[in-house]
Amino acid sequence: MSLSINTNVISLSVQRHFNTTTNRMNDAMEKMTTGFKINSAADDAAGYGVVKKMESVLSTYDVAETNGQMGSSLLQTQEGVLEIIGSYLQRIRDLTEQAANGTYATSSRVAIASEVAQRMQEMNRLCEVTDFNGLKLLDGSQTDGVNLQVGINSGMENVIRLDESLFASAKITALMQLGTGGGQSLVSSATKSETCKYEGQAGHYFESATIAALEKEGYVTFAEGTSTMVNDGSLTITALCNVVFTNDNSARMFLDTVDLAVDDVTARATEIGSYMNRVDSAVESLAIQGDNLTEGKSLIKDADIAEISSEFIAAQILQQAGASMLTTANQVPSIALNLI
Repeated sequence: MSLSINTNVISLSVQRHFNTTTNRMNDAMEKMTTGFKINSAADDAAGYGVVKKMESVLSTYDVAETNGQMGSSLLQTQEGVLEIIGSYLQRIRDLTEQAANGTYATSSRVAIASEVAQRMQEMNRLCEVTDFNGLKLLDGSQTDGVNLQVGINSGMENVIRLDESLFASAKITALMQLGTGGGQSLVSSATKSETCKYEGQAGHYFESATIAALEKEGYVTFAEGTSTMVNDGSLTITALCNVVFTNDNSARMFLDTVDLAVDDVTARATEIGSYMNRVDSAVESLAIQGDNLTEGKSLIKDADIAEISSEFIAAQILQQAGASMLTTANQVPSIALNLI
């Protein structure tokens, strides 16, 4: 190799290797700082594309899992209110059982009727106000089911549908199947003091009430030895309780109607529990899939710090050696001056 003043080939070669070593060290520093061995497409074009796809799917898994959790919360809200309604119905049944005993005077039955009416009204109020994120749950206004998107794709296999029956009204008239049509009056006498049977669509919900009591509440129009039943769609809670608790016979017949409501609430709570188990299973499955995909992404993207630190130390040593060699290479042209 010739000795030249204008062009220091040795220095240029050393600089090139020095820059390469510096880039290696900087790359290792970036990987150790971020914890990722793929920080841009330049690091691994194929791996970068795979990781981005995985990250997109993982994000969707998170949303789907949240969807399922929200569905579970909706069902828990329904279950909680139905539990309260069920406890109210049990109290109403206990009071009705009490009123069916002939040892109670009229004043006692009036007190029972008052408590029953208040509990029924509170049950109706709960149905009116219970909602989840603006969706009414128990007032009967939600006539369609609710779709829970618990998968990451568009097919219906990614959906858990909450049946519309879950959102049926839980008000008193619905639970006891009252106010759903006309009834009939069976009268044995033309006097208002005589008793009669009032029969609704679901069966007898009071019997042996006096015609006078029924007329007072607007159920019958009494005239000349006959009575005409009005449509029971006009039924009110207060009117119902006043007639049901007229005497022990009418209270006794009301037990069957209360049992209808208890059975309804129990069946709905059971169905809600089944849906909750299904939704919780879907959420758990999403979490498992997400964990497995995260592990796969980690294998591709995450840096092996032990390996990267070794590369960094090696590049650092080479850089230090290169800096020393560059100093020596830059002194080579001065040797030529000694020949002049």
